[in-house]
Amino acid sequence: METFEVGEQKRLSFRIKVDWPVTLETKKGLVEGKTKDISAGGAHIHCTEHLELNEPVFMTIKAPDIEPMKVAAIVIWSNRKNGSNRPRVIGVKFTEISLADRKYLEKVALEEFKAKLPQS
Repeated sequence: METFEVGEQKRLSFRIKVDWPVTLETKKGLVEGKTKDISAGGAHIHCTEHLELNEPVFMTIKAPDIEPMKVAAIVIWSNRKNGSNRPRVIGVKFTEISLADRKYLEKVALEEFKAKLPQS
């Protein structure tokens, strides 16, 4: 798989900014959130609860025009702010995602990437 380099971004999959509802199943119960950005390999998510690093989660991602995606992931970072009422932002790495969902995310990301290229 090719690595994309766009500005500061160097990832195996191109990340796109989207605002899709997400439900995370955690060891503490259900946590609602929204994606901040997403790729075929992971996502940044705004949510109301603090999640621990390396905590496994099962996610339902509600993207437009397709059935909700069911994805297993692990929390790889969190910006928990003590005493803050602001939403938390967590980073998750997908550990299990269907081929169809991966292809959908890659297609959406590629379309956005192409839209940002200068027209010749």
